[in-house]
Amino acid sequence: MSTTTFDRTTRSAAPSSGSGLRETRLIIRREVLTRLGNRTILTATGLLALFAGAAAGIGGWFLVDSLGGAGAMSFDPRAIFATAMISALLASLVYSASSLTSGVVEEKSSRIVEILLTKIGIVPLLAGKMIGIGLVTLVQLLAIGGTAVVGFSVVGGWSLINVAVGPSLLWFLLWFLLGYVIFAALNTTLASTVSRQEDLGTAVMPLSVLQMVLLVVSLYVLPMNLGNPWLEGLSFVPLFSSYLMPMRFALEDVSTWEMVLAAGISVAAIPALFWLATVIYRNNALRTGSRVTLQQSLTSDETA
Repeated sequence: MSTTTFDRTTRSAAPSSGSGLRETRLIIRREVLTRLGNRTILTATGLLALFAGAAAGIGGWFLVDSLGGAGAMSFDPRAIFATAMISALLASLVYSASSLTSGVVEEKSSRIVEILLTKIGIVPLLAGKMIGIGLVTLVQLLAIGGTAVVGFSVVGGWSLINVAVGPSLLWFLLWFLLGYVIFAALNTTLASTVSRQEDLGTAVMPLSVLQMVLLVVSLYVLPMNLGNPWLEGLSFVPLFSSYLMPMRFALEDVSTWEMVLAAGISVAAIPALFWLATVIYRNNALRTGSRVTLQQSLTSDETA
């Protein structure tokens, strides 16, 4: 199939709102069923949930026993809570990003994307993939995190942490969802520039490095510099806010309007990032071989 014919077909098959929603649901269903049918994923999730519950119970018992004894603890239980949230966020985002990007490259390398895009629009395809993988990751996060919460509750660990646990967990889920969508859009953008799995690591490395930097800043730099205006400003920036705001919320008094404003800025950035992902994905759909630069990706394949 020629590029011109391919582009003409996909443009003429641009879905209406009704068909677009139907196609999106089909892709969501495909992604969810593919992962639910994978016994390795189900087994790993179950084992991680058991481990998380046991670790939280043992760790909570240690905290309760230490605070109940004569000696004072040398660390802040709130910092442990915040660290657990940030670590869970990083693990979830890295796992979901790996699943999403490998799927994008696999479809390109096997040429399945050509068939998909002649029947399904790019927007439903990408939206369905992101939502489907995000739903599975969210369920895994709730399963693993839920057992950890139960294990920590059994030993009375929440009584030691001077934070609003309910609101903290709800905000954490919100920051996970916002962080997932933003990083998913960016990872899809970078993954679409390659057509071989061996090139994928290099393509998404900038985001991987950024996430490690955010982890270091949120776990080590921010707790030692609470109230720093630069760090507070960064906590309102999409990408940064998903890591910095949960830590600020756990360690210091953060106004509700600050959390709402930071979340609102991230929500406002999502359409632009998703549009960028669709443009670059469309332009790179038929490109194979060596990695394509982002500058080249902004031009369609027929004019490259």
